[in-house]
Amino acid sequence: MIDCVREHPDGAILLVRVIPGASAAKVVGLQGESLKVRVCSPPVDGRANEEVLRVVAGALQVKIREVELIAGHSGRSKQILVALPAAELRRRLEDLLS
Repeated sequence: MIDCVREHPDGAILLVRVIPGASAAKVVGLQGESLKVRVCSPPVDGRANEEVLRVVAGALQVKIREVELIAGHSGRSKQILVALPAAELRRRLEDLLS
């Protein structure tokens, strides 16, 4: 069961744990109740945040404008609003992680 998704009036919230300084940017699985995402960019001037949004949008097959960082701008734990119903987001994550 995917526990990193929360209901939201505008779609669903995805809980993400970011690992900066990786050699390749990608979704690598689950870590507790968060989706674990590796990024190449350093956490400077919002570059890692931008890369996280690009990686998540690509992995979920949505447009970049359909994902928004709503919490965790300066930490590794982030909340991303995805413009999908929670059930659809869970389905896409299950497909991605299987």
